[in-house]
Amino acid sequence: MEDWPALKRWTPDYLAQKVGPAPVTFQGDRNNSGDFELYKDNHARRLPFDQFIRKIAGTSGNDAYLTAYNSAANRQALRVLEDDLGYLDDFLTPEHGMIWIGPAGTFTPLHFDLTNNLLAQVVGRKVVTLLPPSETPLLANTRHVFSDVHDVGDMERLRLYPDARFANRVEVVLHPGELLYIPVGWWHQVRSLDFSVMLTYTNFLWPNNAYEDFPAD
Repeated sequence: MEDWPALKRWTPDYLAQKVGPAPVTFQGDRNNSGDFELYKDNHARRLPFDQFIRKIAGTSGNDAYLTAYNSAANRQALRVLEDDLGYLDDFLTPEHGMIWIGPAGTFTPLHFDLTNNLLAQVVGRKVVTLLPPSETPLLANTRHVFSDVHDVGDMERLRLYPDARFANRVEVVLHPGELLYIPVGWWHQVRSLDFSVMLTYTNFLWPNNAYEDFPAD
């Protein structure tokens, strides 16, 4: 990613000026619900993009986060940023990833995905905690792809779900310009250490459709 212009350009001020007042959808009022990831549609909010950036820049918290789930709604508004991105032709088809933009403190709770994912960190740092599928029996997986543990680093949650204390895990800090491949089925949770912009890619050159066989419930 070292030749991607975004690595040098994407400050909050640049992003706000580049996209301007185009309306975007983000996840808001997340602090009002412990299940904000499970019920994403309940947290859909709209703002002009430059106002959204002003809302989160220089702050800390988990209450407002533009996520990959919002990608379809935001594709047109954020298309102007694509000129600052490069391509990963050895692995991916020539399409850009799904964008995440949020302040320090945004948190995605413990879950696994039904696709292989490639994370591309553009701005700021994120801590990614990874657990292999073999640890599933320890992680209270009662609802689809989510763990009731929520956060394997939270001692209060571990007191409620003590088996999770014995789950093998590894923690990675992603810096700007770094990529992380997460295989399908691997548990992970993500926390931003700074104002952060990340892209998630699922458009690999090989089939990536495990979701087709996974139970809907």
